[in-house]
Amino acid sequence: MIPGPGVPYVVGQWVRGEKFYGRDDLIAEILDGPRNSIWLLGTRRIGKTSLLKQLEHITSTGDHGFLPVFWDFQGADDPSELGLTFSDALLDAEDRLGDLGIALTEIENEDLFSKMGALRRRLRARGLSLLLLCDEVEELIGLHRKDPALLRKLRRAMQSQEGVRSVLASSVRLCALAEQRGDTSPFLHGFSPPLYIAGLSHGEAESLIRQDRLDTGSRPRFSTENVELIRSRCGNHPYLIQLVCKRFLELEDLDEACEQVAADRMVNYFFSVDFEMLSDTEQTVLRILSERAPAAAASIAQALVTDSGTRTGALQRLENLGFIQRHADGRYTQSGFFLKRWLDDLAIARPPEPPSGGRGTAPPHGEDTTLSLRTVDGRYTLQDEVGAGAAGTVYKAWDSLLQTQVALKLLRPECTANPDALERVRQEILLSRDIGHPNILRIYHLGAFEGRTYLTMQWIKGATLAELIADRAPLPLETVLGVSSRLASALAAAHGRAILHRDIKPSNILLGDDGEPYLADFGLARLIGEHGITSHGLFVGTPHYASPEQVALEPLDERSDLYSFGVVLFEMATGRRPFAAATVQEMLEMQRSAPPPDPRSITPTVPAALAELILRCLEKEPADRFPDAVALEGALHQIARDS
Repeated sequence: MIPGPGVPYVVGQWVRGEKFYGRDDLIAEILDGPRNSIWLLGTRRIGKTSLLKQLEHITSTGDHGFLPVFWDFQGADDPSELGLTFSDALLDAEDRLGDLGIALTEIENEDLFSKMGALRRRLRARGLSLLLLCDEVEELIGLHRKDPALLRKLRRAMQSQEGVRSVLASSVRLCALAEQRGDTSPFLHGFSPPLYIAGLSHGEAESLIRQDRLDTGSRPRFSTENVELIRSRCGNHPYLIQLVCKRFLELEDLDEACEQVAADRMVNYFFSVDFEMLSDTEQTVLRILSERAPAAAASIAQALVTDSGTRTGALQRLENLGFIQRHADGRYTQSGFFLKRWLDDLAIARPPEPPSGGRGTAPPHGEDTTLSLRTVDGRYTLQDEVGAGAAGTVYKAWDSLLQTQVALKLLRPECTANPDALERVRQEILLSRDIGHPNILRIYHLGAFEGRTYLTMQWIKGATLAELIADRAPLPLETVLGVSSRLASALAAAHGRAILHRDIKPSNILLGDDGEPYLADFGLARLIGEHGITSHGLFVGTPHYASPEQVALEPLDERSDLYSFGVVLFEMATGRRPFAAATVQEMLEMQRSAPPPDPRSITPTVPAALAELILRCLEKEPADRFPDAVALEGALHQIARDS
């Protein structure tokens, strides 16, 4: 294998244009097919957003008779937010509209549906139809709970009007809207059956591996044998293909590249998320195939306690989604090496029934079993209480499904009784899942058990940064720089996805046994520049670490997080916070107006460069701080190099 110049593969981001490969049949069906209401259904990381962006790209000139509007439904689970997300979509399409002589002022209206109608009429006058490309449509599940009538009105606007073609992209979670009650026309009526987006065709996968759209001299030079190995091991999955190819170019060893991808935490996380979305029957089919693949349909039927219709439907949907494939002899196997490896390694097989009759298995040998253990949801065995706070109690627990240790936070009833508080927890899951940074604590699952709400998270064996500061501060320079640079990288990743943390403090930073830091608790996070779930005029955060603009209830951007980060840095370097006050009100006022002391006046051994960096983070005016976390991370690395 001779690599070409650079690494041409795109991992974890949407692509379009020359970077986009395949999906010709789906594109033709969406643009040229007879249906104006289309539901694109697939797993995470399969390329749904990329397909929507490619559709936007190829229709932007109007040659296909459409004007595309990419509508991201993230945050649209609240009636007040739905119109705002559409306004954002129109702003993104402003240049295309301007080329047609349509100004946004012509279609401005407080009412979402009047705005959609005005746009549709102006496009029709120019011989065009509106192409709505809707991403993250799972958010409408929450909208349906809060305002079913609004969802029905949205369905009519998308389906029942001339001059509009609507494309919805979602995971299988959206299927919940196919089972609405009390509504003779469920939202997905007219969008079903879905168009499935799964693996690429063999030819499309090979083109992606070879990067056929690049100049010949820029293409990676894989042997025919390696191209086929990559394609088959990845099951034609575009995300896995690009990840394997990137690692292969770096390592020049295909087996080692595949081993690293198989062990990649993010890859395993995506498999587990997709698995949890499947029905019980579909999960059982995958468990069966992990034990006895390849398996004929008759063999699978013998192991399933279900009717033939449910069984057939499960097999068909798993095949459509790309989880399994059927060979010429009719037998089924998992699709690709990585899914099979995940199922094997995590032992996703039917767990043995314990004497109590529950579904949980015993914790691994050597774990403390002296407690009165209890199984939550037939899956999580509580082993030890490890912490408690205002939101709830955290336990060390054993996940019998994924055969791994997790942290389980049992939320206090008074917290979950408040819909806004519970919504913050839901946002914590959605936002932290989407960031995907190794120093951001991963959130797995939100569930309910016997009237209580719980959250499962990545298990970190270690202390919090608050405990380390209390025991050992001021911390050694090497520790301060090592922890802070990794956290700055994590913040850069969050801010890159337009996500604020808003409550950075040492107790929200976990430390592994190896000292690796993990930023936790995105329950207070919200999208930068978007209306959040916290009402205007309500301070949310921790007074000792709040930025001046946060205290003043002003709009926040990423520089607010950098201020809080500066307080944490000050505390690590000196052993105390920059401000001390007798009351909360006094503390908030000091955050707004009191100048912080020079860290060297408290701990003279703090290097001048680090003291200067900390004080820049603590500037009262956001414009005087670092412009972003990337710049802060770079400055921390420079101090480390100079030390």
